[in-house]
Amino acid sequence: MPGFEIRHGHFLPSPPLGLQPSDAASALCFLQQFIVGAVATLATVTAGMTLGYSAVTLPAMQTADRVSEEQASWIASLSTIATPIGCLLTGVLLDCLGRRRTLMLVNAPAVVGWILIATALHSEPWLLYQVYAGRLLTGVATGMSSSPATVYVSEVADKSLRGMMVTWSSVGISLGILLVYVIGYLFPDNWRLVAGITTCFPVASVIATWFLLPESPVWLVSRGRIEEAQTSMRLIRSVPEDTSLSESLQQELDVALAREDQQDSWKDTLGFLKRPEAYKPLLVMNAFFFFQQFSGIFVVVFYAVSIVQETGSHLDGYLATVLIGVSRLATTVAISVASRRCGRRALCNASGLGMTLSIWALALYLTLAHDGTVSRGMYGWWPITSLVLYILTSTVGFLTLPWAMIGEVFPARIRGPACGVTTCLAYLFSFVTLKLYPEMKLLWGNHGLFTFYTAMALAGTACMYACLPETRGRSLAQIEDHFRGL
Repeated sequence: MPGFEIRHGHFLPSPPLGLQPSDAASALCFLQQFIVGAVATLATVTAGMTLGYSAVTLPAMQTADRVSEEQASWIASLSTIATPIGCLLTGVLLDCLGRRRTLMLVNAPAVVGWILIATALHSEPWLLYQVYAGRLLTGVATGMSSSPATVYVSEVADKSLRGMMVTWSSVGISLGILLVYVIGYLFPDNWRLVAGITTCFPVASVIATWFLLPESPVWLVSRGRIEEAQTSMRLIRSVPEDTSLSESLQQELDVALAREDQQDSWKDTLGFLKRPEAYKPLLVMNAFFFFQQFSGIFVVVFYAVSIVQETGSHLDGYLATVLIGVSRLATTVAISVASRRCGRRALCNASGLGMTLSIWALALYLTLAHDGTVSRGMYGWWPITSLVLYILTSTVGFLTLPWAMIGEVFPARIRGPACGVTTCLAYLFSFVTLKLYPEMKLLWGNHGLFTFYTAMALAGTACMYACLPETRGRSLAQIEDHFRGL
């Protein structure tokens, strides 16, 4: 097993013992890329905990603290209305401060937000004020963490690993959701303690990023810091200082250097958006996120306990959320590994079809229960099975792929702003679906609402089948050429 040594101010793995030089170099190169990829995605674990927090805490808040249905909907959705602010900030910060410093900065509002929730007073209205403020700040942090990790990994990872590593942000979010579900299951009546424990994760992310993460060579080249870019590339790809960069690595830096001369003003950037390699991926990815949100994926994440209880299942709602979280994480990890072999389109099509069938099965059960054809609880396995299958199939593609692909499909000239705008709109879609969920449920009933989600899943599947490009095995330049029509 490799040890660790300090090089250029970072703790980095030293060569493994017992391997031939070529094998050791290859293993060390892969290991180093895995380490920086994992560290870069740590902030997304906290984002996942923000997403899943309301699912395990709202029942306790409504019972012990007499939080109303309207107040509960604000607690659930406030983080998503604040998230676009973080997304827009990220686009600017990525270009101005760099990838590494941005990845540390995104944790600051998360720490403050979780502390506010953990220390919320027991008397109204201050309880709600602190929880609302905490949810807003953690929402900003979620938005700020949405794209930096994917952008960083897409810029530093070898082409053979990039398809897998860009999905790690989704793995981090799934892990965060599972962790907060587990903590909520262990402490179902103490939502303040759940928030306090969560505070530790953004702190750990800052420490790990500070010690283990070099700056992106692509960003350094864009700032004319060529020697630092070469040093960073050596660290990330484990190239000894007395060895010249390989032709492929030097070519990556040369491509980034060639683009340095294309630094644009905002006017030039807006003009560049008229080109097909800019507007086509923007349209495709925003459509992908639209169907992701309006097919109910985040609604299930944010209201998991309530949804399980309302289906009439006899399974404990908190335990069901843990099982859902485990299923989601296991599927995300499996897809991350499989993405090296499976194309994006195949995963997307399989996911869309599975989502449509499973959410339709749940809608059918709820319709039959509403009409009195079956009594709630008579077939308790039916809604739970449908819900778990929906979670699994959505994770295969519609939940994970949009977040993975935003770091791949946008041209380097607009990658930072485009990622920020796209994730901003994604969370605006999320806010709309989450805030309207109680009203739509009251107006249409659960059966009508999940029938609507079925229709949106079917429409999204058809749209992505027609529009989504294949990016597996392609370099970033080749992806640009695809949208350019070359």
